[in-house]
Amino acid sequence: MSMVVAAADTASAQNSPGSAALDTSLRGAVERQDVPGVVALITDRDRVLYQSAFGVADVSTGRPLKADALFRIASMTKPVTSVALMQLVEQGRIDLNDPAEKYLPEVSGLKVISSFDATTGAYQVRPASRPPTVRHFLAHTSGLAYPFTSAIWRDFKPRAGETYPFGGPLLFDPGERWYYSTSTDVVGRLVEVISGEKLEDYFRQHIFAPLKMDDTSYNVPEEKGPRLVAQQQRAGERMDGAIELQTPQLGLTIAAPIGGGGRAATPPD
Repeated sequence: MSMVVAAADTASAQNSPGSAALDTSLRGAVERQDVPGVVALITDRDRVLYQSAFGVADVSTGRPLKADALFRIASMTKPVTSVALMQLVEQGRIDLNDPAEKYLPEVSGLKVISSFDATTGAYQVRPASRPPTVRHFLAHTSGLAYPFTSAIWRDFKPRAGETYPFGGPLLFDPGERWYYSTSTDVVGRLVEVISGEKLEDYFRQHIFAPLKMDDTSYNVPEEKGPRLVAQQQRAGERMDGAIELQTPQLGLTIAAPIGGGGRAATPPD
């Protein structure tokens, strides 16, 4: 009986004036080529209030976008990785205030960049004043960066014999400030080391299966391949440029999953 009521309520919501306005707005965005396609889903804790799909999943083929399309959701992988680590914290298997090097030798002896010449690329580094803790990586206060968030990281070229795990030298001493970064990649490695499981396996068993997120994974099964949305972008730097496929495409398999990105999921998941 409740299922029939829920279905009727959902149908009513879908046919509401608000839903019609959303349809018009989203369809218009596709027609203006603001986006190649969009899947929109609105829910409360009880039911789906709105769900529609418009446009194409692949501009090169015109494949229609459907409500169950699989998207590579990039950094929305990060919240899942963070949940996984906090599960291990709850179990007492790792402490937020532990030095991360206790579990990951590769983050011991990290260096902070003390000077960088953008013209020549010349730089100086010094030892970090303190070892980064698990909390620092979880909270993006480790001192790491991304090439798209830091011009130094973008242009940095290490000298022969120097290696920098997770992308480059620290921009500042751990704990000094917040900076969006590859820190969650380190969190992913912590999850793997502490649990003894690969991220794909840990997420499936401890997060996705209990939540019935059956379409969420790094590696997309071949039978679901036709549902995977192509990675697309504007040509050049103009916001009104033509939309084209990114090169290369990620494909169905992620060879080395990381904590900071790469998963595929559907809007319903």
